[in-house]
Amino acid sequence: MKDLFLDIKEHFGHYLVLLFILTFGFGAYFYFRRFPQAQILSAFLTASFYVIWGITHHYLEGDLHWRAVAEYLAIALLGFLILFSLAQRV
Repeated sequence: MKDLFLDIKEHFGHYLVLLFILTFGFGAYFYFRRFPQAQILSAFLTASFYVIWGITHHYLEGDLHWRAVAEYLAIALLGFLILFSLAQRV
């Protein structure tokens, strides 16, 4: 846990951008709660920017590997599918 806090402290700007992406995506998803297509679009954009952020972060750190890209894609896809299914149930 101590390593996590040190990493956040060392790369504060990176994680600030991630916080902005996720907060904006969360807010947009609930702002458009009566418009399922807009919710799906906001979930897709949030997932896409999350993957772009992850790839950029690891590239700047010099440890970008295909496994990291696959992990970010898998997490983004899982989050998108959950939000997609929630938007479609209305």
